[in-house]
Amino acid sequence: MGKSLGLEIRSALVDAMKILHSRRLLNLRGGNASAIFRVGDSGAVFVYITPSGVSKHRLKPEDIAVMNLEGYVYEGNPSSEYKMHLEVYKARSDARAVIHAHNPLAVFAYTSGVSIDYSLLGVEAEYYLGGCVESISEYKPGSIELARAVAKASEDCDVVVIKRHGVVAIGTSDDPVEAIYEAVDKLEVLEDIAFVSILNKLLRSLG
Repeated sequence: MGKSLGLEIRSALVDAMKILHSRRLLNLRGGNASAIFRVGDSGAVFVYITPSGVSKHRLKPEDIAVMNLEGYVYEGNPSSEYKMHLEVYKARSDARAVIHAHNPLAVFAYTSGVSIDYSLLGVEAEYYLGGCVESISEYKPGSIELARAVAKASEDCDVVVIKRHGVVAIGTSDDPVEAIYEAVDKLEVLEDIAFVSILNKLLRSLG
């Protein structure tokens, strides 16, 4: 893999975290993101993933960790949620990026039973999400149980809501850099849909 693409991936992961923080979809130390690069027919796989314990506003490209699908770390200190990323990549051969944020409104909506209505934002919103959002129960953060539950749910959908926890979105573009922004877009669209769905419920309750 060329050094230039590796730097692009690192820079895009840093940018993605800063975008999500600016949108209030994660706090300074919350959330994590990764992108995968499979090297031709060689079988080599590199997973670039955000580090553990680094504030998002201070994140730099050189902070990004690199590992393989078996969990061997080539460089850096991977996020404590690395198992979840690896399990999703194993379950979804088309996944090129995985991002985990803490969308407050989406988590509230799915945890409290608010009905998510895609029609409130039109067909584009449903298109961005692939017409599919799965939800799973709460599991201990960083656990293999959480990782396997998210991976199983992601077999059918690119977006998985973890009740009382957060959201995981998958990017499938062949270009891992573009896939990172695709996943960011899905997280933003889901939060917008959750917002209007909650607002719609409140307005209806007022008569």
